[in-house]
Amino acid sequence: MFLIFVSIERKRNFNLCASLNKAFAGFMSAALSTELERLPSMRDSLTNPVHVYEGDDALITCVVRDIGENTIMWKKEDRERHSTRVLTAGDKRVTADKRFAVLHDSSASDETSDVPSGGDVWVLVIKNAKPSDSGIYVCEVNSNPIVRSFHKLSVLSKALLPPSNTTDPSQYEEQKQQFSSRNHNYTDCCVGRNVSSNCLGFCNIQSILEGSTGQDPENCEGDFPSIVRCMADGRNHVPCCIQERVPDICQDVCRGEYTAITDNIKTHFSCSSYTEQTLACIVEGIELLPSPPQNVEVEALTEKSLKVSWSIPVANSETITNFAINVTSLRSFDEHLIELPSTQRPPAITHTVQVKVPPSENTTTLNNLNPFTMYEVTVIAVNTHGSSLPSYSVRSLTLTPGNMKSTKVGDAPQLPDIKSCCTKKGIAHKTCLNKLCDPALADTAEITDLMICAPWATDTFSCLTNGLDHTPCCKARGLPDLCQQLCTGNVSSIDFNYFKCLRYMGEYTNCLLQGYGVLPSAPTQVHITNIETEFAIIHWSTPKTLGDTVLHYNVHYRNVATYDNEYKAIPKVHSPYILEDLESDTDYEVYVEAVNTHGVGMPSSRITFRTESKIIEEKIEEAAAYNVTACCVEADLSNVCLPLCSYNANMSDIKLLAGVCGAEFHKLLRCGAGGRNHGACCTRRGVPPACLSLCSGVIVDSLLVTATTCVPYIGNIAQCFEEGTGLLPGPVSELHSTVVDEHSLLLEWEPPGEGVNVSDYVVHYQKVDNTSMHETLLKLDHQVNVTGTTATLTELEAEATYHIFVVSRNPHGTSLPSSIIVIKLVKADGQWVKAVTSPPHSLAVAAHSATWVTISWQPPEFSHPSEQITYRLYHKSTAEENYHIINVTLTSHMIINLSPNTQYIIYVTAITEKGASMPSETLIAWTDPAYPAFVEPPTVHPINLVIEGSSMTILCIAMGTPMPTISLYITGRLVRQETTRHMVTVIHNVTRDMDQISCYADNGYGTPMQASRRITISHPPHIQASGITMAAVGDSVTLECKVDAQPEPKMIFWKNHELRTPVIQGGKYDIKTMHMKDEEDKYVMQLTIKQITEMDVGDYFCHAENAFGNRTQAVSVRIRNVAATHNVTQCCIEQNVTSSCMDACSFYLDMDAVIDKPECINDFDKLMKCAADGSDHRSCCTQWGVPRRCLDWCRGEPILNSKICVLSYTKQIMSCFHEGREKLPGPPQNVRVEYIDSHSVNVLWDPPIKNPHTVELYRVFWRLVDAQGRTGQKGDTSETHLKISDLKDGATYECVVKAGNSKGTSTLTEPIKFTVGEKYITSAANHTDDGSHVGVAVAIVLALVVVAAIVIAAIWFMRNKKMLGVKNSNGVAFENPSYLREVNMDHIQVPQGQSDSAAVSNGTANGISVSSASGVQGWKNEALHVPAATEVNPTLYEELKLGQDGAGFKRLKP
Repeated sequence: MFLIFVSIERKRNFNLCASLNKAFAGFMSAALSTELERLPSMRDSLTNPVHVYEGDDALITCVVRDIGENTIMWKKEDRERHSTRVLTAGDKRVTADKRFAVLHDSSASDETSDVPSGGDVWVLVIKNAKPSDSGIYVCEVNSNPIVRSFHKLSVLSKALLPPSNTTDPSQYEEQKQQFSSRNHNYTDCCVGRNVSSNCLGFCNIQSILEGSTGQDPENCEGDFPSIVRCMADGRNHVPCCIQERVPDICQDVCRGEYTAITDNIKTHFSCSSYTEQTLACIVEGIELLPSPPQNVEVEALTEKSLKVSWSIPVANSETITNFAINVTSLRSFDEHLIELPSTQRPPAITHTVQVKVPPSENTTTLNNLNPFTMYEVTVIAVNTHGSSLPSYSVRSLTLTPGNMKSTKVGDAPQLPDIKSCCTKKGIAHKTCLNKLCDPALADTAEITDLMICAPWATDTFSCLTNGLDHTPCCKARGLPDLCQQLCTGNVSSIDFNYFKCLRYMGEYTNCLLQGYGVLPSAPTQVHITNIETEFAIIHWSTPKTLGDTVLHYNVHYRNVATYDNEYKAIPKVHSPYILEDLESDTDYEVYVEAVNTHGVGMPSSRITFRTESKIIEEKIEEAAAYNVTACCVEADLSNVCLPLCSYNANMSDIKLLAGVCGAEFHKLLRCGAGGRNHGACCTRRGVPPACLSLCSGVIVDSLLVTATTCVPYIGNIAQCFEEGTGLLPGPVSELHSTVVDEHSLLLEWEPPGEGVNVSDYVVHYQKVDNTSMHETLLKLDHQVNVTGTTATLTELEAEATYHIFVVSRNPHGTSLPSSIIVIKLVKADGQWVKAVTSPPHSLAVAAHSATWVTISWQPPEFSHPSEQITYRLYHKSTAEENYHIINVTLTSHMIINLSPNTQYIIYVTAITEKGASMPSETLIAWTDPAYPAFVEPPTVHPINLVIEGSSMTILCIAMGTPMPTISLYITGRLVRQETTRHMVTVIHNVTRDMDQISCYADNGYGTPMQASRRITISHPPHIQASGITMAAVGDSVTLECKVDAQPEPKMIFWKNHELRTPVIQGGKYDIKTMHMKDEEDKYVMQLTIKQITEMDVGDYFCHAENAFGNRTQAVSVRIRNVAATHNVTQCCIEQNVTSSCMDACSFYLDMDAVIDKPECINDFDKLMKCAADGSDHRSCCTQWGVPRRCLDWCRGEPILNSKICVLSYTKQIMSCFHEGREKLPGPPQNVRVEYIDSHSVNVLWDPPIKNPHTVELYRVFWRLVDAQGRTGQKGDTSETHLKISDLKDGATYECVVKAGNSKGTSTLTEPIKFTVGEKYITSAANHTDDGSHVGVAVAIVLALVVVAAIVIAAIWFMRNKKMLGVKNSNGVAFENPSYLREVNMDHIQVPQGQSDSAAVSNGTANGISVSSASGVQGWKNEALHVPAATEVNPTLYEELKLGQDGAGFKRLKP
């Protein structure tokens, strides 16, 4: 409880120390470690008793194996002086008696010796032996631990007759075995006490000594109480243990008891150092001491006498010198049998008397006892070597005054002559006459007897009933109906049905005897008195009928609440009788039967009673005892620590709360001691001197040092604390003094608060000076004994200063001083000076730095246990004049904000409600000089192998004063920060990006420092693959995988994953593996397939593996599924590219062939148109940084000034052409219009030739050709047709279509014009007669001129508009890219069959968004619910980036 510094329960010592605790620990650890440490062994030593006649030479042999450099000593035990006498050391004689010598075969030995000897044999020779040489001789090796063997020598007088020659050799062997204590085998006892079979190896001393028990002792912990009891064998080994200085707390095994270590703190005490002595005493005692007497019986004779009888012991009975009967009075009861209230009961005063009886007697009468008093009687066998343990105890009551046990028993009436009746009726069979015709033996009848006597059944049972009907008694005794016919005597025949009646023959015969009138009636006046928690006294009077014939009585009782409700019988007792071992607060039922020579009479009436509540009794006892918990509450102990404030605290609570309650340990210790001086008890129980201060509630050293030294003795101290609360007086309180005159003082105080066990008080006083004033002594120079609570000290020195304190005392010990008075003999008008606590002590610097110092101290040695103590700490530097004062409640404090490299003066006082104590000693402390922080590079464990997903430990070490603050950064992220010099951090689940570790330290002085380390984190491969790659037949395609792994993996391409068919380098396959640039753990693996064919189509697999795992990722090659392949050469011819520039027009456009030809610059618009291949690549170009003025090339349209674009952005544009070649669709084909009605048409088209499979959505634009508002409309659909409604009858419209997906769009188709009529559609696109060719050519030229003019005007207008800050709101051209602004289609869901249209309003040449009122449903449509979406204007960033013409579809506002 009180040593809360215990964080780990005391481990059991070595092997058997773990299990036998105090009994076996040290001895067994030595025995079991013999082979490991090669300790000396006496396993072969001869320990049989040696018998020689007087005058002969005695030879005692000791065999020691592996003696090493140790020395053999022969000793003899001196029983009277309780010591041993050294006879020899090695082969040298030590004793002055020259009759002793040692025979040993050594290099200096006499080889001519006739005595056989060997190097391991040491023989003690005693020449001309005398009877006084008899005794125990010890062969001892001074090893660590010491090894001993014991040898008994008996020197017989020659006057004794020789033993008979007829002695049975087996008897000699039994005697020899009996004397060999090492062969002490108590297995039968263990079996009788239900020791488990696996633990029977401990039931033999030889097995224990040799360590051959065959079982781990910890597995037999539960059996050790029984094993130890059997091992002691009823002998009292305590005197031997006392002689060996075994403390009383460790003498339980000497008495055959075992204290198992439980969670209770009081079981945690240290006895391991006394195990060897304890076991040696048991080994010796088994040989010499008698066992306890058996069959002890106690009988009350009169009101003042008891008769005690017993049988002689089993072992060593011939050595018994006397028997000792111990009689202890337990409680005296009211002689008038009137139950008094508990508050009026006389106190239980016990006293013990011992009566000695000669060994020839086994019975005695104890006289001069008290009437009606409970006595406990035990019997002990005593011989010259010691005694047995007490026999089992028997409790008995003396009779009430005036009563005396009748010594005469009247003659019982004669039984009727049943045999004569049977003989007269012709029954001659011997069995029938002797059994069935004898009521005393009828209950022994068996089935065969009934079968034999069946012919005479009618006559037999008729004679047994003696002409009476015993049916009422039989019915009351529970006989079945069939068997009740036997009770009437009217039985015609006996068959097998009557066999079941045999089990009731006892009740049957009892009813017969009762009917004969030969049994006594029921006892009378049965009543219960003196009901306690565990016993009650039952009284009764003799029966009214045949009471004088009663031999004894049987008492039957049962627990009413038990399930079986069976009665327990107590035979052969007399009134009054003590019912013992009852349960508290429980209902019982009891009755009594009288017994005479014929049998058991009628039972008495049932009496019920309820035992007292043990809880109430305990509360009454606690109220009068010292309450340690109340003390802790008054001392302001934290609530969380209150479970420790108990003498029955649990070790589990101590371990749990040790860290929390360590600062308040002194409160627990003070309250545990209770102001009492337990030093004598602790010394008696083996507490070492270094820990004795704890027994006075005082901590002298630091908590850590105290814990290290005193942990093993926690149970010893706790037991003394609890024992002392009932024996020792408590401390005085309210001590105060006043000066009477210049030579005398008057003292007054209050007695202890609990208990009245104070016999007197001791006043300690001493004159002090400036030096001795600060000392705290438990004993002062002068003492005065007084019995009252006042004292006057005279003959004191005038104007001198005195220390005074008072302790209470009784025969068991003293209290501790609770306070001390410091008073100067100067008359002060009767002013009282209060005693205060002693000063704090043991000031020490617990920790220090440049700017702070932590000071610790120990609480006052003199203080009241429940007193609340605070502390006042004073400190100042040597340069300051005044002290700084800090009030604290704990016994340590950190003084902060100090100056580096400065000296400070510090002291502490204790503050209570009585006032302040004297100052403690003064402490001089220096702060450290200030040094800037220095940090070492981080240390990482494991050093060379940090695996992804595992854990790593990082150690940051920083120097500097004051202590720096260390910060741990991992890959630039702050992980932990702490003010320390050594910071250990465990990082779990390490990821591969945690490769940069930095330790940063700063202490506010100098420049902060950082040290970093890059580590390698091993991890299995992780592969990123390109997925599906589309290619045309004949192309060369490259499959690429990026691998992230550490260490470097083995990389390979597989063609077949199941068969792991590798791709072999060479031929059409080119395999490359390489490090990624500037990436240490990343690699690239490429597979290039040249001139791809249909056979090359399929899945390939990138496989990488290293020591930590492997990974496989699929990459695929697919042939581009297009209806036709774009022929760049044909396109160039159609665009009239000059012949010198046709080199660029291969299967794909090769701009490198013409980029250095100036004459081809004018053809770049044509080349770009062919390279764009009908797709709109402006989104990609924008990402590549192509400026707005060059974006038209990205969709195949001409630009005004192409030279800058040619020189700077041709490669970027061509890269986008190459990237979008397989991702972007071409323009829809064959756009046409079908008539629906005068206001609706259906626009149809065919999928694009280029990448039709990539199309996700089509967008259709239409407008009135001659509309002045230039308003336009659009509609989206995933189908290849769209219904246009709300058209004007007779109006001419033009319509274009483009295809798109999440990557981008195609270019617009050529416009188609149509006029809506009632039943027809006129399409401008259908006028294809020959006469129109000239008109068309002229129209194209004019259109080009108009377009150029519009572009120039638009540029001029936009520049002016930016200056004006105004945007136009009119006009939509289908060539206007505002229709083509790109959108992000990552999450687009396209509705099926959508064909609704909406008006486009507010469209401008610079891409102003369509109004939300138009109801346009754009690209971002949900699958089930299609909310309206609004296109919004491009942001300023988009305008700056994309230019006025935009770069695709307008983005849609959600």
